[in-house]
Formats: sequence, C-alpha cells, structure tokens
Amino acid sequence: MRCISFKLLSIVLLLASCTSTGSQVWKVKDVVSARYNFALADTFLELDNSLQEISGLEYDVKGRRLLAINDEKGIIYEIDRQSGKADELYEFHKSGDYEGLARSGKFVFVLKSNGKLYRYNTDKDKTKVYDTGLSAINDAEGLYYEHSSNSLLIACKGLPLSENRHEKAVYRFYLDTRQLDAEPVILINVERLKQKAENELNAEQLWRLNRFAPSGVAIHPETGQIFLLSARGSMLMVFDAKHSLEYLVFLDMQKLPQPEGIAFDEDLNLYIASEGKAGKGKLMKFTPN
Repeated sequence: MRCISFKLLSIVLLLASCTSTGSQVWKVKDVVSARYNFALADTFLELDNSLQEISGLEYDVKGRRLLAINDEKGIIYEIDRQSGKADELYEFHKSGDYEGLARSGKFVFVLKSNGKLYRYNTDKDKTKVYDTGLSAINDAEGLYYEHSSNSLLIACKGLPLSENRHEKAVYRFYLDTRQLDAEPVILINVERLKQKAENELNAEQLWRLNRFAPSGVAIHPETGQIFLLSARGSMLMVFDAKHSLEYLVFLDMQKLPQPEGIAFDEDLNLYIASEGKAGKGKLMKFTPN
C-alpha cells in the first residue's frame, strides 16, 4: 500500500510540475540560435468564442490577413490581429474534424484528421475532396503549402506509414499528381531523441518530449527552416533547410496550452494559435530578433 501511495504521489508531483510558465529552448546543435524570443511575445490575444477550438492557421499574403479554422465547423475565419475578433469568410463544407489550413491563390486547402483534403475554390464557391492516402490511424493535423514544389506538407499526429509507434512523420502531397510521397520529409524517432536528451533536460521537459505529436507545420519564408508544433506538451521543433533538427522550444503551457496553428506573415512575424481548453482560444505573435 505504501508503494502504491508513493507512486501516486510521484505522478501528482510530476503533473503539477508540468504547469510551469515561461518558454525554454533546448539547442540540439550548439551553433544555432533561435530567431525569436519565445519567452517574450510581441502580442498575446484571446480569440472569439467561435475559435475556442482553433486548429489551423494560415497567413494570406495577398489579402494581408490571418485565416483560421476550428476543428468542428466547415468555416474559414479571418482573425483581426489587433483584437482577436473572428469573422466568417467562407463556408467550405459541412461540420467535421478539420485540423490543417493552407492557401494557394484562389484555393484554400483544409485537412481532415482522417487524411481527406478539401480544396475550396474561393472564386467559384465550390469544394473538391481528395484522398491523400493517409487515414485516421495517421491522424493528419498540420498542413502547409510549399510554392516551389506545388505541394502540401502534412504533419501526422498519429502513426507514420511505417506504423512505428516511436516515430512521428511529415509527408509531402503533390498537387500536380495528387499523390502522397511515402518517403517522409521529416521522420522523428521520439524515443531516440529522448535518450539523447536525458542528460540535458529535466524531468518535466523529458515528460513533455515523450508526448511529442505534430499538430501544425510551417516553413520560414527566408531561411527555409521547418517549424513543427506539438499540441501535446506544448512544444515547437525547428529543423534546418536540410531537415536536420536544430532546436526544440518548450512553450509556455499557461498561455499556449494546446498549440495547433502556426504561420508566418510577410514581415517574418511568427504566429502560434492554441485551443482554449476550458477558456478562450489564444494567439501569440513573435517578432524576429
């Protein structure tokens, strides 16, 4: 009985420690430096009730506006970057579990957790549905449009195609052929990474790292770095242009309890959006150093 009580107490203390505030950066490569001060956001907003469960975030360069979806309604919103107010822009489909958002010209792409891809034509107010080759077991969440390859990066919260439970993957879906490349753009073995970090991270950080599961993805417009969010454990991994991990950010769990949306604007400002859980959705803006 004493043994059980001790274990329960240990779990309670560990979970309590995971409510710490502030952001910390773990440099996997000593020579790199973070381009953003994650401990000091330029803007912190609470969003409208319609975006309490915000899931996807995108910056529309042409319209100079921030777009978002929640994971229940087939509606694309515009977020006022000063107030956090949300206006309905497009209704692309009926309700569903929508997770990722990306835009290319007149087309807005929305990703469903079961791997279905919705292409909404803003000129014709019509939606087409594509099969990416991913399924519910992969739990597709993050979406980003890469202009140079006319493709979409899809980050999977669930199992990769290899079904290795220790790995998390980002895949590329080519829009020209409507085919998924089965070779991951990024493949993270969380167990190996945790072993590498054992002598550098504390117990709370290791506990959070063990929960890493991609929820959002974006490419830095200037450097080509890939920014990969995890709602679980509130983290951000940053990879260089050759897809090698540079550093890991443990975000402020009080302000970003469940980050699922990430985007850059034309001034290289970084936006991260989080579900509100018990409260309102959150949006943080980080200006470059």
